[in-house]
Amino acid sequence: MSKVKHLRKDEQQIELLFGGAFTENKPIPFPNRSGTSAYSNLFYWAHLVAHKTAEFPLHPHEGFEIMTFVFKGSLEHYDTASKAYTPLNAGAVQITQTGSGVSHSERIIKGTEMFQIWFDPDFSKTMSQNATYKDYAQESFHSEYDGDREILTYAGENGVVNSVTEDLEIKKIIYKSGVFSEYLDSESTYSYYLLDGETVVDGENLIKDDFYVLQDATTVSFNVEKDAELFVIKTPTDVKYRRFIERY
Repeated sequence: MSKVKHLRKDEQQIELLFGGAFTENKPIPFPNRSGTSAYSNLFYWAHLVAHKTAEFPLHPHEGFEIMTFVFKGSLEHYDTASKAYTPLNAGAVQITQTGSGVSHSERIIKGTEMFQIWFDPDFSKTMSQNATYKDYAQESFHSEYDGDREILTYAGENGVVNSVTEDLEIKKIIYKSGVFSEYLDSESTYSYYLLDGETVVDGENLIKDDFYVLQDATTVSFNVEKDAELFVIKTPTDVKYRRFIERY
């Protein structure tokens, strides 16, 4: 097994926005002059907590596939593809395939907690496509139960989110107390964000907001003393197309 990284919250990039209205901790921040922590076809990952209601003003995107996962609270989204303001409530997922270009704004309501994650699809294809936007309400997703595990699949096999990013699988798994073993694909990268609780992963302790990445692994074990809620993204370790960060 190869552990790529384990980042506690205080080791992630933490940023205050709009005078402290929002706090973002970023396990995968935007690239900068000293390099990037992007890997596989994951480009950017931020966890946002809204202390006050505030708005990201209208701004452009192109090429990327951007997903927003709302865990608490709500937001209002506008983009130049839909030309409408759309509410997005707790449990919902928003996906914007930005294609040849789109602008959007987001008004995030006080008390909201959410992820925004940017995926790096094949730009040679996406840049020639029209931008699209779709919301999935909480009712779109249904959990499956396997003993003391609750599994909610967003994208991939049995998932309802249609993604243009190659070989993408996204799940949220809630483990009750106990020891759990999972089989992994050794050719894939697994990115774990602990939303809540505490667990030991192959002997290493994870607490809330920790980020953990595995490559070249065939199994992983979780020793959970109390409920642990894990957000998991599976992506290919070897991306077959030229990634965005390799273009510059």
